[in-house]
Amino acid sequence: MISTSQNMLYHIGNLNSESERISYQMATGTNQDKGSEDSILYSDLINLDDKLRVTEGLMLQMTKTSVINDNSDSSMASLKLSLDDIKIDLLKGLNSGMVRSDKLALATNLEGIRDTMFDFINTRVDGEYVFAGSDTSIQSFVKDDDFENNGIVTFEGDGFLREVAVQPGSYRDRGVTGYDVTFYTASKAYAGETFSFEEGERIIDESGFEWKLNTDGDKLQKYDYNGNIYHPLNDDINNGDVTEIDVTSTGGYTDTTTGQYVAATYVTTSLPTDPTGRVFEAKHNYFDDLNIIINALEGQATNADGTVGVELTDEQVRLTLSNGLEQTTEQYSATNIGHGELGGRNAVFENAYDTLLAQETNYNILIQETGGADLAKLAMESAALDLTYQSLYTTIGKMNKLSLLNYL
Repeated sequence: MISTSQNMLYHIGNLNSESERISYQMATGTNQDKGSEDSILYSDLINLDDKLRVTEGLMLQMTKTSVINDNSDSSMASLKLSLDDIKIDLLKGLNSGMVRSDKLALATNLEGIRDTMFDFINTRVDGEYVFAGSDTSIQSFVKDDDFENNGIVTFEGDGFLREVAVQPGSYRDRGVTGYDVTFYTASKAYAGETFSFEEGERIIDESGFEWKLNTDGDKLQKYDYNGNIYHPLNDDINNGDVTEIDVTSTGGYTDTTTGQYVAATYVTTSLPTDPTGRVFEAKHNYFDDLNIIINALEGQATNADGTVGVELTDEQVRLTLSNGLEQTTEQYSATNIGHGELGGRNAVFENAYDTLLAQETNYNILIQETGGADLAKLAMESAALDLTYQSLYTTIGKMNKLSLLNYL
């Protein structure tokens, strides 16, 4: 027998490599499996694939954002319904035919609505509190340890919205904060104006930073993103980086007409003119009002610390409920505005998702056109390869049958 030559083995090796290439391309739909086959094309494919993966990552994040937005929207819609129910009960309470026992029943009903509202404002999605502001890991609103006696509900978040990427390097604000949900603006002032607010109200500037009274109650001091006071403090109004403003207080008192405690009022010096667009707002917590309303329906005034005070006359109850109706209407308007802002931000993400979806489709098409295999061509190459294999093995078979005896 004549041994197969090294030349034949070399050709078989080439055919095997070509067969692997065709099989890989037909199985994966790509036109190459090694960058060395076409380095420029391979680089383009890597770039396109990277852009596709980034787009898919943004779409995944956008899907999560959409779920959070939908829950936020649903919660705010439910909060407005709760405020409507409160207004209805207050109108009932203002009816001259309502006796004390009927008002006690209304108080019990409002306590239930308050608990429902508390659940809504602490809506949580995938571990995130949707109304908390910048740090969504903390509970948005918490009840005081002595809540059963003082009705105090505190917003633990801040006025900074979380930003979500809609394109590489491009971010948009997501959702709303607790200030847009159960707070209303009690007072507002611009640069150069004096600003007044009541004790217990949250002071927010145009950038979302909070300003708090110092321990002596004679200055408003600015706090940073992390809730820490700015250092060093500066009260020079001619300097653009003012972080401390002088205030004076009138002190709190009991209104003899309504029998209710009126919180101390504070007035600032003129607000600094720098930065441009300086605005201060006093955000009033509606839960404070609701506590006063519930106590009044039970025939009691409310002390400075939120606890039950002296007994009220029927006329004082009526005046308190009338004030409460105005406050509830104001809160409804504020919540409605916040709901509108939420809807506008949600629309931005919906449009951004549509853009990303189009990008994903285009990248997939480009990848297919750039790196996709030509299946018709591969089918012909595969058929030709089979014929080459057959011819080569036929030749090898014939050579192996040859014998030197045939030439003797």
